[in-house]
Amino acid sequence: MDGVTVNAIGTNYMEFSGFLKAAGADDPERRKKIEAQVPARRHLGIMDELAEFTAVLLDGRSKFQTGQFFSHNGGWSI
Repeated sequence: MDGVTVNAIGTNYMEFSGFLKAAGADDPERRKKIEAQVPARRHLGIMDELAEFTAVLLDGRSKFQTGQFFSHNGGWSI
């Protein structure tokens, strides 16, 4: 196959309704404890940040970056 680019992005510690519910982060006190565990020492990730990161892979200019898995998780994959 020629000209095929396949990459994947895995998310965690994001402000997604499924994550919030599964982690119990809809409770403000629990959310503070979860956010304190994020290695980047900041809030949960938001969609705007994920969109900015993903745009580089989708705009067609990054043709040489292929076959990669990117973790978007505030530093957990370090």
